[in-house]
Order: sequence, then C-alpha cells, then structure tokens
Amino acid sequence: MNIIYLHGFNSDGEGWKSAALRRHFPKAQVQAPDLPADPQAVKKIVENCINHCATPPLLVGSSLGGFYAYYHSSLHHLRAMLFNPSLSPHLTLDDRGIGVFKTWTQGRPYHFKREYLPVLEQMKADASRQQDQKLLYFFLATDDEVLNHQSLPAQFPEAHVQWFPQAGHGFSKFEKVLKLMKKEF
Repeated sequence: MNIIYLHGFNSDGEGWKSAALRRHFPKAQVQAPDLPADPQAVKKIVENCINHCATPPLLVGSSLGGFYAYYHSSLHHLRAMLFNPSLSPHLTLDDRGIGVFKTWTQGRPYHFKREYLPVLEQMKADASRQQDQKLLYFFLATDDEVLNHQSLPAQFPEAHVQWFPQAGHGFSKFEKVLKLMKKEF
C-alpha cells in the first residue's frame, strides 16, 4: 500500500499525523513531503510522489493538504481521506494566509503570496469538473474553529462523510479514524 500524506497550512510533512499513519499502516510506504507555499510547486511535488508509487496511492490530506488531496484525487481517480479540508483555499487564505510565516513543527519559513489565490481557484474549478465523489472520505470536526463544513454533505452527496465532536481544526481524533479505516483500506 502507498500513502501520500499532505499537510495543512503552517505545518510540515513530518509531524504527528504522518507518524500516526506509519504506526497504523506499518507495511505501507508513506510519503509526507514538506509542501511549499506556491501551489504550482505543490502540484509538481505531489505528481512526483504519485509517479513514484508502485500501486495507486491513498491520498490523505488535512486542511489545505485536504484541498491538494481533493485536487489530485480528481486528476488521477484516487481515493482520498480528507480531514477538515479547506476546499475553497482561495477564499479562506485571502486575508489571514497572505504573508511570511514559519511552520509549527520545523520552523520552516515560507511566504504565501496573494498571486497564489487565483491558482488555487483554478485548481478547485478543474477538480470540481472531474471529481468522482465516491472516492472521497470526509472526516469533519463539529467544532472546527477555522472552517465551516456544514454545506459539504449537500455538495458531495455521494461521498463518505463522518462527523466527530471535539476534534477541532487540527483533528485530534485522527488516530481514531485510522483505527477505523484499517479495515477498509
């Protein structure tokens, strides 16, 4: 099994979620790249990860990484586990995401520029036109303090959607989901 983990905004590939994936799926090849701010560069990195998989990978993404997993799921017809995904990052990052930041885990500096927003908007449009909803598994916190997911079930009626109380935007119940998903994946 191949798994590609795509982290969220202000995060790094080698964090507690990628470590949890390796623990729960010890026989899997888990790739967890550090994603840059530039969405065009992210597309190249994820494409490279997909191309290095011997079998079709399972995409796992959190927040902004959930958006990138959604996008690549649509392009390659791959299953994707999406944890509190930011499916409209061109809107959610418009004000609070513009600027110079450091990632929480590694303190890796990056600059998220306003010019990235139209690229993200186009990626969303491209993905939405060709997405197979049956390949999407949404795991949503009822208390996400960053994103509102209330409209997702109506937007994706054929997707798998599960709600979790008291998980927050960082999705503290990530490992609980992995334990449940071992049987399906």
